[in-house]
Amino acid sequence: MLRKLFITCLVFLSLSLQSFASLSASINDAIDNTGLGRNSVISVVVKDLNTNETLYSKHPNTYLNPASSLKVFTTAAALDTLGDKYHFETIIYIDTDKNLYLKLGADPLFTSANLDELIKTLKKVYTGKIKHFYIDDTVIDKVYYPDGWAADDFWPNSPKISPYIIDDNTVTVNFSVLKEKNDIKISQKDDYKISFINELQISDKTNITPSLNYGENSGIVSLRGTISGDLNKEFPVLDTAQFFTYKLRKALDNNGISYSKPFYQKRVPENAKRIASYRRPIGAVLSHVLKTSDNFAAEVIFKLAGGIWAKNENEYIKNAYQADLTLNSAGTLENGRKMFFDYYKKAGLISEDDKINLSDASGVSRYNAFTTCWMADVLAYLDKNSKIKDYMITADEGTLTRRMRELKGSLRAKTGTIFGVSSLTGYLTSNSGKNYAFSIIIQNFGVRPSVVKGLEDDIIYGIYFAE
Repeated sequence: MLRKLFITCLVFLSLSLQSFASLSASINDAIDNTGLGRNSVISVVVKDLNTNETLYSKHPNTYLNPASSLKVFTTAAALDTLGDKYHFETIIYIDTDKNLYLKLGADPLFTSANLDELIKTLKKVYTGKIKHFYIDDTVIDKVYYPDGWAADDFWPNSPKISPYIIDDNTVTVNFSVLKEKNDIKISQKDDYKISFINELQISDKTNITPSLNYGENSGIVSLRGTISGDLNKEFPVLDTAQFFTYKLRKALDNNGISYSKPFYQKRVPENAKRIASYRRPIGAVLSHVLKTSDNFAAEVIFKLAGGIWAKNENEYIKNAYQADLTLNSAGTLENGRKMFFDYYKKAGLISEDDKINLSDASGVSRYNAFTTCWMADVLAYLDKNSKIKDYMITADEGTLTRRMRELKGSLRAKTGTIFGVSSLTGYLTSNSGKNYAFSIIIQNFGVRPSVVKGLEDDIIYGIYFAE
């Protein structure tokens, strides 16, 4: 009996070693075939989710920038705080003096149509004259951009991160080239207008450079460069509060609710009663973030969850929120960071010796530093202790569109791309039914991004077909 068991163990060990050798050879061949290893840093870790064994590693402990792959880990921490039953709620309250309060809910997908629906609900339950209409904007802070974002990431490339969120905080501007008159017409369908100084020239190429030459508070945008033909271009609004209140007043007018006074900021009092709300499930938001790699939404969710974590963890903050109506929001990036490290420390995945650096929630910052070893270990933990995997994209979907179509349904992953950095991290069920977690970061490459993405795909195929 013992001899039979010993032989069985030897056979199993032999097959495991063969599988390990096959997987390693496939990944090494993929890397060698591109030649990227000579001039780039390539870090790869593959773990068997059944045994928790690391089957392949290359530069596993080198601290690199994960780019947008970071979103998996920041949203997982936020999901732990918020819970999978959480709903982003934009709520209208009424106090004993018949004042209305609109409490912003940090819903990153909130639109004009959602606001109109909310006001329609208000009209059904409240028909009196509005004394004052306040806005409680304390859900997150008003720090527009995280630490470590480069100047190129600021306006006009990224909407301002703010508690005032509607229609992605952007407006569409139409450019029409009138070649017979050698003129360029700028039009805006939205009644909320951005003022432009048009210095564009007609050319065979389009290269528009917007700038705030007169200062952000002027609300005037200078347009320089060239334009070759008609196009629509999105521009982030300069004043998010003004944009939101404009949309709010328009929604009230469209629904026949008269209110001509200003919208002042004030926290909802404790005795106020909720009378209308618009709700969005967290799953819809997380799926959007991980499918489209929406930096704006990722930062908003992280701040929101950080604020809720801080109030749950800190008795002083909790009491202060009840006693001081002028207290600033706890929904900050710093509280999001504290939530992040608390979550992974409690899971035993971060120690005092780790040199992990987290500067934002979306992976845009150049200051972020993680190892593929840490990322793969966390994926193995999340596989058993989180539902974040349910919101990750599969092959030929979202940012993986037209990639690895044959692996649709077998792959759950998150991509990452910033200049000079490409990453891919997630889960894979192989051709033989084995389950893996993997993390790939390729940094400092001097070739076309398509070559790097091709290497990532080859590595995944190597894992998938390894026996």
